[in-house]
Amino acid sequence: MAYPPPGGYNPYAYQNPYQQNPYCGGYTYSNSAYNVNYGQQQQAYNQYYSQPQMQQAPPSQQTNIVYNMMFNSDAAFQQAGAECLGMDLDDVEVSDIEDEEEEEDEDEDVKETRKKFKKKCKKRQKIAQKVAEKCAEEDDFLERVRASYIGRLASHLAKDGTIDPTEGTVKPYKTYDAEDPVVAFINEKEGLDITGNDWDAERDCMYFDEAMQGLGTNEEAIIHICATRSNSQRQELKKMFKTAFGKDLIETLDGEVSGDFSEVLFALFEPPALYDALNIKKAIQGLGTDESVLIEILLTRTNAQIEEMKSVYGSINPDDCATDKDLECNIEDDTSGDLKRILISAAQGNRAEVKEEKLNDAVVPVMFHDEETDEDLPTGAFTIDMEKLIDPDRAQADAEVLFNAGVDSFGTDEDDFIRIFALRDTYQLRETYNRYVKLTQCDIENSVEGEFSSHSQMALITLSKLIGIKISSQIDMVQIKEIFLEKNKQTLWNWIKDDCSGDYKALLQRIVGKN
Repeated sequence: MAYPPPGGYNPYAYQNPYQQNPYCGGYTYSNSAYNVNYGQQQQAYNQYYSQPQMQQAPPSQQTNIVYNMMFNSDAAFQQAGAECLGMDLDDVEVSDIEDEEEEEDEDEDVKETRKKFKKKCKKRQKIAQKVAEKCAEEDDFLERVRASYIGRLASHLAKDGTIDPTEGTVKPYKTYDAEDPVVAFINEKEGLDITGNDWDAERDCMYFDEAMQGLGTNEEAIIHICATRSNSQRQELKKMFKTAFGKDLIETLDGEVSGDFSEVLFALFEPPALYDALNIKKAIQGLGTDESVLIEILLTRTNAQIEEMKSVYGSINPDDCATDKDLECNIEDDTSGDLKRILISAAQGNRAEVKEEKLNDAVVPVMFHDEETDEDLPTGAFTIDMEKLIDPDRAQADAEVLFNAGVDSFGTDEDDFIRIFALRDTYQLRETYNRYVKLTQCDIENSVEGEFSSHSQMALITLSKLIGIKISSQIDMVQIKEIFLEKNKQTLWNWIKDDCSGDYKALLQRIVGKN
């Protein structure tokens, strides 16, 4: 059996014109609604996707198509494959990346980031190769990998509302490495070497407390802990600090830091749901309402995130905030018109979600045709048939309803826009937008701009952009950095370096990561 499959493939997925579109994620769905302004990229995309369902192409053609775009950031496949192979991802070795022709004025950080990304792609390629080899030895191995892959996608979908790849830069800190300053601190204070020991909230709190003793504050120590421990670990630190020292960590920090630096610090120590609730209440307190905050939070959170936020909303009382009403009452009192209806719809946390059964039907192995045996054999990779995640008839009907309610009528039927935007799941809306472009020769955002105004326009456009790429910096900073690099030709780390200053800059850079 030949491997790679006949025709070869490019493991560096982002070099494919299709992958350069930041809205594409890591999967093979058709979403021309978000490609209408990409020129040559769109032409290449159309050439690849002239077939209604890619996996129905002959296996050899299918392999050539998929391998050019599969491996960009698909951590779910990588983890599933390694798990079934009994491997640790860190033990998967790949060859060094050779230097390529470089763009003029491209800085070293950009070059290094590109190399690291290519190396990640090669690692995914190698895992797929090993899966294919194992499939030749064990008849049920492919199905085991597929089941593990689907399970991880379903978990990701439940947590983040998307199967698009996401990866954060601040992960749970598991064991102390020799370079961690807490190791040197404990060694000096107690004479113990904790290198390799499991993370210990008490040790971190001791180091934290020391940073705030005496004259001045050791901001670097504070930055280190906050930027290398996950949000759940920071919650443990708050509780442990009060238990160990009988004082509140946030109140203690408040006397030590100020300005933008303190704002970011305090945000890092809030659970996401509580932080969302706090920001919404601040946005509506006093005279006037900051509608942009309401839009940003309510229109970008999953059903589960909205429900969790609502469960803590009544307990939040920011300074000078007189209201203790529930979320929906606050929206009723502080907004009006179409925006109020859009926000109330979002606050229900009741958007349709992709069911795991659909996901199970949609994940299919990528096969290639072995000329020697005249058999279709697994490549070790999988693709997701997006057609099986959506209802094409409903997408077409919704596109026609939106057309009739807006562009093709005198005035706008806001009810239809709000209903469809508020109820359909991410992938159903993508297909609706795709069909809307074909029907109107105009993308959905341009139509919304023409039919709505002010904050209601902002809300619906936020939803449109969300369907293209769901972002939440706590969970997918890696993907944000990749897109930022492609769009701006500089790393996010460098942009922060040039645009921010002081401890505020240092903390943001540590959270984002240099590469």
